[in-house]
Amino acid sequence: MQVNDLTAAERDWIEADELRWRRAHEIAARNPGIDVGGVYHVLRNLERSPAERLRRGLAFARLGADRR
Repeated sequence: MQVNDLTAAERDWIEADELRWRRAHEIAARNPGIDVGGVYHVLRNLERSPAERLRRGLAFARLGADRR
């Protein structure tokens, strides 16, 4: 798949995601020992509403409880 094959919305999302990753790398570089992937996920979660973060957190907690 080529960039030209993407819709405008898909290209916008990819550009925004690249900015998120750059920001995550910048933050991680200033804070040795911090996982860049963890920073990225925090940045993604900050874009969600509090209700969506809570819903996802509770769903994840249920999955974790099932694994014990």
